[in-house]
Amino acid sequence: MRITGGMVKGLRLAKIKGSSIRPTSDTVRGSIFNILGQTLGGLAILDLFAGTGSLGIECLSRGAKKAVFIDKSRRALAIVKKNLAICGYEGLSTIAREELPNGLARIQDLVCAQFDLVFIDPPYGKGYIEPTLYKLTDGNLLAKDSRVVVESTTNDNNPFPSQLHTLQLKLTRSYGSTVIGFYSHHEET
Repeated sequence: MRITGGMVKGLRLAKIKGSSIRPTSDTVRGSIFNILGQTLGGLAILDLFAGTGSLGIECLSRGAKKAVFIDKSRRALAIVKKNLAICGYEGLSTIAREELPNGLARIQDLVCAQFDLVFIDPPYGKGYIEPTLYKLTDGNLLAKDSRVVVESTTNDNNPFPSQLHTLQLKLTRSYGSTVIGFYSHHEET
């Protein structure tokens, strides 16, 4: 598993052995950033169900100003910490152990900020996507004109609601058995 672009492109990240964590493949990550854009200068990133942290670290490599990594697994967060150290991004990051999606309420208190780009990569088929999207919109965590990227599986029937409060599904892409949904957030006036 390597960083696909930016300042530390090509750097190999640590991963967890076994099947408890399913990191986003290099190919899928590269495709996501082809859609989002290669440069993410100055953005605040939230990586939910962070796993190895590869999505948030990829953003830091591409110029994001900070990233917050949330996962409930101590093993996953230890790998995130190790990967941040490998890349030299510890000072740009916050790591927190929270049960998602309910733990989103505590994230606002932890970081006192809003996010420009959010990644949601939950365990497949567990029904986490819609409640997590709801908690994001309900919790004042999204900056004006932010984007949310959600990963699921093609085996999950209709994993992405087309609209939820201020989130609008703009695009979906399939890569083998992985499907990615891209949302835009626009504040209500």
